[in-house]
Amino acid sequence: MAKTKLEIAADEARAENLIKNEYQENNPYEDTHRDALSDGDEKGKGTGIYLDTTDGGSSVDINGNGKHSGKSGRKGNIAINESKNGSTEGVNGYGPDKPYTTPIID
Repeated sequence: MAKTKLEIAADEARAENLIKNEYQENNPYEDTHRDALSDGDEKGKGTGIYLDTTDGGSSVDINGNGKHSGKSGRKGNIAINESKNGSTEGVNGYGPDKPYTTPIID
């Protein structure tokens, strides 16, 4: 049976979109892929370490978006927190020496 015009158009669009997808079998998108890692660009958020919540983030997450003069981004918020509390630890005692963690379940 011959393909309909819609099926022909869909096949062409599919072939074109597969070319754009850079995450193929030889370059899969995984937790350690360059576009997944927090390496200073705006794409990556993670570190490749399971549940690492203190070191990840894109450049905007870490440094802020530039629109709120030091009041956005992790660095700006840590500075505000430290200035309010007079220490490097937040109000709940969490800081560089006591990061948020998850309980170890056996």
